[in-house]
Amino acid sequence: MKKRKKIAILCDFPVWIIEPSLNNPGRHYAVWLIPLAEELAMQDEYEVHWLTLYKCHRSSPIRFRYKNQHFHVIPCGSRTLALYTAYIRDRFIIRKELRAIQPDLLHSWGTENVYGICAKSYANKAKWLHTVQGLLKTYMKLGPMPRFQRHHSIFEPGVLRNAPYLTTESSWASEMVREIAPNAQPIIWDYAVENRFQTCKRNLSQSPTCLFCGNDLPIKNIDALIKAFSSPELSGIELILAGPTKEKHPNLPPNIIALGRQSRENVVNLLSKTWCLIHPSKADTGPTAVKEARVMGIPVILTTNCGAKQYVVHGKSGYVIPAHDSEALAQAVLEITRSRENALAMGAYDQTRCREALSANTMSRELLRLYSAILAE
Repeated sequence: MKKRKKIAILCDFPVWIIEPSLNNPGRHYAVWLIPLAEELAMQDEYEVHWLTLYKCHRSSPIRFRYKNQHFHVIPCGSRTLALYTAYIRDRFIIRKELRAIQPDLLHSWGTENVYGICAKSYANKAKWLHTVQGLLKTYMKLGPMPRFQRHHSIFEPGVLRNAPYLTTESSWASEMVREIAPNAQPIIWDYAVENRFQTCKRNLSQSPTCLFCGNDLPIKNIDALIKAFSSPELSGIELILAGPTKEKHPNLPPNIIALGRQSRENVVNLLSKTWCLIHPSKADTGPTAVKEARVMGIPVILTTNCGAKQYVVHGKSGYVIPAHDSEALAQAVLEITRSRENALAMGAYDQTRCREALSANTMSRELLRLYSAILAE
């Protein structure tokens, strides 16, 4: 029997979803990794190993198999302490685990954690592919970021400039990568949307409603969105904020409701009812919420600094506007919400293409093709 090549994927995999003995830390996670693991379980060309950090008090890695794949859960402690010790402990343990696996290809994910740094230090022993999630240096140029991200960002250029193979989820993200790493030649490879968004039907609310779904960092430009919907022009249209809290945004007008963080089930329900999704971000390599909306057949208003604008046809399935153009935002909202029929028609436009591009099958097929090409070189 032909020996299978080994792939080691280093990422923040939500292991608590597939291993009940591990507690849910209650934080945001990369929702597309579960569909990817489900798809990779159906291939037999590669032996797949997932390596992920998990905050707990154990001293040794937890190893288990799930659907024909190997999972290596690396215990970790304080991320702040790890940062200020240059992640020396994490790098040591992950390197030791990689030596035992002896992968033919390393696939590190994101520069927001230590995975790219670990892959860089092991790259002389295996081929290396790095997938970009956020871009901290880009975000810092366009808006304030928390202290941890600012300090951690010093590692980002080294990863992007040294990775021989890079993927991004959009052409906009590729352009931003080249500003940090001018010699990089990113390959566009996008992440899938969970199947629940592929199958859910729209059930519009009786009155016009718009939705924002995401975190409340300044880069997301929430204050500009609140300001727009506080104007008399949009006072008759409801804005639901899924993520931002009313404690952080007191004295909101009656047509703006801040729900705070929502479960994935609630996000699906909110999307099914909304007339359109709005994402006014100053910079975003994604966002995932835009892709989920387009797959569900929801029109989207987003900015020219969002990577997912590739799924919005301006004037047909939504509007792509400048990040600080409040007048364009108001006009786009009024146009989409002028009737239920218009909101439904705009959402349905180009929906089939979005569903195919953002399916789990497309994501895994293109990734396996990329693995094969890299290993063949």
